[in-house]
Formats: sequence, C-alpha cells, structure tokens
Amino acid sequence: MHSRIVTTLFLAVLLIPAGAGLNAKPAPKFALFNAEGKLVTSSALVGKTNLIISFWATYCAPCKKEMPQLVELEKKYGAAKKLSLVFINIDKEGKEKALPVLKELGIANECLFDMYQLMAKKYIPDLKVPAVFLVDRRGQIVFQAVGESAETLARLEKAVAGLR
Repeated sequence: MHSRIVTTLFLAVLLIPAGAGLNAKPAPKFALFNAEGKLVTSSALVGKTNLIISFWATYCAPCKKEMPQLVELEKKYGAAKKLSLVFINIDKEGKEKALPVLKELGIANECLFDMYQLMAKKYIPDLKVPAVFLVDRRGQIVFQAVGESAETLARLEKAVAGLR
C-alpha cells in the first residue's frame, strides 16, 4: 500500500510541467495611500500590469542602492512586459521622512506608505528590507528576494524577461 502511494505521487509529479506555478502564490492584496493622499489598491493594478513591489525604509542603505536600479529595470521592460514598479515605504514616520530620500535619489515612481507596517507584514513577517516581489498579471508572486543580495537584480531581471 505504501509503495503504491509513493509511486502514484511520483508519477503525479512527473506529469506536472517543470515550474508550472509550483513556487507561485497569490500576492496579498493591499490598499495604501500615496504621497498625494490617494488610496491605491492592488486590485486596480492586478490584471492590467505585471508589478514589481519594493519594500524599503530610509534607514536601509541597500534599499537606497537598489531603488534606482529597479527604476532602470522598469524602464527597460515596462512597455514590452507591461511592467510597473511601486515602492512601499515602511518607516513609521511615513512620507515626511521618505519623500526627501525619494527626491535625493531622483525617484518619481509611485510610492505608497505603510507606516503601521500592516501590509509589509503580510509579505515580509520579519520586516527585513530590502524586499522585492514580482507579481504577475494573475496576481501571483512569481519572484521574491528578501534582504540584501548581489544576485537579486539579475535574478529579478531573468524573472521579468520570462513574463508574458
């Protein structure tokens, strides 16, 4: 009986195409305010665009290094892959602390503010930043990288290039 179950499971795994959503999981929904006080929801974006979500904080030097590189990645693939980039700041002081940093970095992309870190905890329970997620148009997380890594951007670019 045991070997029959193992054989059945083995065959089932063989029938699944490699990488067919095995790692993808639904992205938590969000509703956060931007710098202008407008409520931005994930439901307004999912289905229309592939989305890079970057969680960051003003105290995070690797975040500030990565952010302009993410902007360049969006410029490179935005039109071809229907790709958008949104930054989510997790500083408790909110936009008053974050906006000067965005200006200093020359970043004009949408930035949302999660001062109470309620949304961030759904994506990154330990609140470790930088944290980058790629959500496809179906609302599935198809790539994630939490913490500083030299390979993050190359891996993210490969995932973006593979989007439909």
